[in-house]
Formats: sequence, C-alpha cells, structure tokens
Amino acid sequence: MMSLLRDWGLYAVVILVAALAVLVTNRPGNPRVCRILARNVFLLSLLLCFYHLFAMTFLVKVPALADPSGAALIHHPSSAGSINYVSLARQDALAAGIDPDLFVRQINQESGFQPGAVSPAGAVGIAQFMPATAAGLGINPHDPVQSLQAAAQLMASYIHQYGSESAALAAYNAGPVALKHARVQCGAQWQSCLPAETQHYIAVIVG
Repeated sequence: MMSLLRDWGLYAVVILVAALAVLVTNRPGNPRVCRILARNVFLLSLLLCFYHLFAMTFLVKVPALADPSGAALIHHPSSAGSINYVSLARQDALAAGIDPDLFVRQINQESGFQPGAVSPAGAVGIAQFMPATAAGLGINPHDPVQSLQAAAQLMASYIHQYGSESAALAAYNAGPVALKHARVQCGAQWQSCLPAETQHYIAVIVG
C-alpha cells in the first residue's frame, strides 16, 4: 500500500511539472511549435504514468507451482537442474534387483530423502552412511546420486548374504556384527535381540 502511495505521489509531480510546462509555453508570443510540443509531452506523461500504475497493480507474478506428484524434487548442484530422488531410488533398486517400494521406504526412513541429513551418530547424506562405510564403498556420502546407487547395491548384497529383506535392513541399520550376535543369541527370534531402534526401523519399512 505504501509503495502504491509513493507511486501516486511521483505521478502527481510528473503531471504537475508537465502541466506547468504547458501553461508557460501557452503564453502569447511563444512559438506554436513549443506549445504543441508541451501539450504532447503532457499527454505522453499522463499515458506513461497510468500505464505504469496499471502494470504495477495488475500485472503480478504468479508463484511457481510445486511438483504435483509430491515427490522429493531437489536441486543438485553437481548436475543440471533438479533430480527427483524418489524416482532415482526406484531406478537404482531395480538395477540392483531389489524391491523399489521397499528401498524408497528405507531411504525415506533414513533421511526423508534429504541429501544434507546428518544423524547424531554421525551418519551423513541421503542414505545415512557412516564415513568409514562410505570410504569402504569408495563413495562420497554427501553425493546423493552416488549414495543411492551404493545403498541399493549394498542392500542387494545383504539380502543375498543374509537371506531376507528384514535381515538386510538389520545389517544396514545396526551393522552385520549386531545382526550376527542377534542370530546367535536368539535363533529364529533374532529380531527380538536387536536394538529397539533397529526393530522399529524394520517394522516401519517392511510393515
């Protein structure tokens, strides 16, 4: 509102100056060309002022719409444009031969598909790799593209090694050593011997 009032004040000054120019040049003895020029300047200033006011009032910008799919669409500085990380996770899961829906739920549980996520334990990135694990895999855990591909491949290897998606999730979350100890201590009821956080992790992802 204040901006609009300032614009009106500026327009009034411009029109007043143009009107004074018309009055001065209309005095007897002034050349006819000067009088015509002054009137034209006055009319032009009126037109420009009202056009500018119209443009400022009605030609507003429409905000960009959000991604209608609701998927995680995030700008990745190392690539052109934006990357849909949910779609990328599905592609990586299919390439690794694992269930894409399960993998999407896993990454959502890990970081909510936020590449900059950092856990209190020190896990970083979209797939929440510990720095030592990422170094062993030869990836940069801060790079979401590398991390998603590595996470899908790691899950595929865990499923093959431990025989089930639940066991693979336990190894991913708590570590292979914790999974081994749980199986030794509790046998078929091995999930009950996992940390409570890991039990919840498996329940949320597997259902």
